[in-house]
Amino acid sequence: MASTPGTQARGSRSRLKLIEAAYDLLGDEGYHAFSARQVAQKAGLKPQLVHYYFRSMEELIVAVFQRSSAKYFDLHDKALSSRHPLRALWALNSNLPEGKRMTEYVALGKVYPGLREEMRKTGESFRQQQIDAMERVYAERGFDRIFVGPRGLVLLMSAVARNFVIEGEVGVELGHSEVRALIAKLLDHFEPLGDDAPAAAELDPHSA
Repeated sequence: MASTPGTQARGSRSRLKLIEAAYDLLGDEGYHAFSARQVAQKAGLKPQLVHYYFRSMEELIVAVFQRSSAKYFDLHDKALSSRHPLRALWALNSNLPEGKRMTEYVALGKVYPGLREEMRKTGESFRQQQIDAMERVYAERGFDRIFVGPRGLVLLMSAVARNFVIEGEVGVELGHSEVRALIAKLLDHFEPLGDDAPAAAELDPHSA
């Protein structure tokens, strides 16, 4: 029997509830809680519905990761569109809203090759966008590449920011203040504020 618009809508809502439940579960309890039974329980649905809407747990975790990526993309796009993209990216990545889940995705990526491939493609896409933005900054301001080029600068700052987020989860802060001071000097060199210093909210991609 053909499905009706009403049953399709209910199905769509159930699928979305499972994705949202898995997303929350990863943030609240970590990758070890990622099972059909616990996802369904979190969503308030029957466990068999997980396998009805997703061919495998791998397909579900890829959908959850894509949800995280979409959330980050909006913030990332706002950062790159700002007057000071390098400062905005630093603010975004060092306070990454998906930072905790990212460690869980990495752990699950060892189990699910489809997730690992999705993470690779998404990561390379975001990095290329950041490099393109830095290329424009270098070109507009006439920076040479002897000290560090756009690729190296983007990787350096994203790696440091990511490490801050990961270590912050377990309370490790040794050496952070010195590296933050170094990053501040790099930002002053590559994006001096001068008289057009933006308001704090402009540098924060999380702000409305």
